[in-house]
Amino acid sequence: MSDLLTVENLTAGYGQAKVLRGISLRVGQHEAVGLLGPNGHGKTTLLRCVSNLHRAASGTIAFAGRDTRGESPGSLVRRGLVHVPQGSRLFPQLTVEEALRLSASSSGHSSTWRDGIDQVFSVFPKLKERRRQLTGTLSGGERQMASLGMGLMARPTLLILDEPTLGLSPKVKHELSECIVRVRAEVSSVILIDGDMDLVLDLTDRYHVILHGDVVDSGASDGSRSRDEMMSLFLGGTADGRH
Repeated sequence: MSDLLTVENLTAGYGQAKVLRGISLRVGQHEAVGLLGPNGHGKTTLLRCVSNLHRAASGTIAFAGRDTRGESPGSLVRRGLVHVPQGSRLFPQLTVEEALRLSASSSGHSSTWRDGIDQVFSVFPKLKERRRQLTGTLSGGERQMASLGMGLMARPTLLILDEPTLGLSPKVKHELSECIVRVRAEVSSVILIDGDMDLVLDLTDRYHVILHGDVVDSGASDGSRSRDEMMSLFLGGTADGRH
């Protein structure tokens, strides 16, 4: 499997605070990869570096065979690397359809926005019902669907999802997870962060556990590790329970 994204020896931080400490990972073509680990250990910083929303101190990132250093976030979006950040970031005065069209236009797909909207509405039927509703009046789950829909309108080959179910009720989380399954069918590759470990493992092919800014464990999301082992890793321990 060829790699769509490669990250090598990446370091990054904020001021004097070092967050990423030489992290390396890859995402293959047609692969979904989950990132697990405690809050504040570098997962979001890593994704912000990948999409050039935050500048790495050292290391390399290559997307679709090209070094991304010096490339703007907008250029990466137009090349197919699309980041849906934590929390729905919508324009509350726009309708759902207007927000989707704006995403298509800003990513260079204005001429095919109708095809894109048909695709989004097939993945998120509820958005079709809300197409003329202001995004600021949507429920929390609907806002997340709209954010994911805007990501799809950019025609991604790599879609980065940072905590898409954060703050949602169990019922809405389940509904959104079913939508993410449909999103996977429309996108070549996905990186997923979510606080729900089971959801991440259910929706991905492989996982990386990130602790103190580095990858401490990786594996297939196939249940080969027991839940106790995974919980220990997720909470910052090791597979045998040591910390």
